[in-house]
Amino acid sequence: MKRSPIFLLALVLALALSIAACRNRRVDELEGRVADLESQLTDVRSKLSDAESEVSSLKSAVDDLSSAVDEFGYMDWRIAVTNVQSAASNVESAANNVESAIDDAISAAK
Repeated sequence: MKRSPIFLLALVLALALSIAACRNRRVDELEGRVADLESQLTDVRSKLSDAESEVSSLKSAVDDLSSAVDEFGYMDWRIAVTNVQSAASNVESAANNVESAIDDAISAAK
């Protein structure tokens, strides 16, 4: 059975269009995935920035605690104890905030 050149041309054209449509669909899928990953990366970066800020706050709280402990050298111990207790509470709170921020960053990265 002999096929006409027009039939063969139409068949080749149909195949080419089918391949192009598949490629376009795959490209669209990949572009969507890239957009999702870029959004996720932005979220992770934001969460890591938050964690860095919380670490900075923790360092500040530790410095304040160290200063409060130093008060025992020159201040009435009753006042110094109250200051140390307050500073220790701030360190604990700051450490919890760091832990929470790191957990958020890890969750965002998944």
